[in-house]
Amino acid sequence: MMHNPYADAISVIMNAERAGKKECVVRIKSKLLMDTLDILKKNNYIDDYQIVSEREGGRIKVILNGSINEIKALSPRFYLKKDEYDQWEKKYLPAVNTGLLIVSTSQGVKTHKDVKGVLGGTLVAYVY
Repeated sequence: MMHNPYADAISVIMNAERAGKKECVVRIKSKLLMDTLDILKKNNYIDDYQIVSEREGGRIKVILNGSINEIKALSPRFYLKKDEYDQWEKKYLPAVNTGLLIVSTSQGVKTHKDVKGVLGGTLVAYVY
C-alpha cells in the first residue's frame, strides 16, 4: 500500500540512478510529478520522460543521464516564506549554487531560484 505516491516515484528514480540504470518506469502519474520531471529535464538532471500507459494511474518512463547525486521528496512538506529560502538551502543542499529546492507555489511548481525573494510556497523535494 502506498501512502505517498510522489515520494515513492522519487525513490524509484533515485534507486535507478544509484544502480546506474539508463531508464526507469514510475508507476504513478500525477500533475506534481509531471511538473517535477519538467523541472529536472529543464535543469539537465534527466534526459527525457514519456508517458507509457494511461491505465491504472498511469506509467511514466524516465530516461536518466547519471547526473543526479541525491533526490528526495520531503515529508512533511514545509511551508516557506519568500525570505526563508536561505535557511532551507543550508539545510538540504550541499553548497551554494549547487542543486535545487522544488517548491509548489500558487503559480505552479518552480525551483527556489525562480521564486526566491518573490513568492512563498511549500517545499516538496530537493535535488543535487
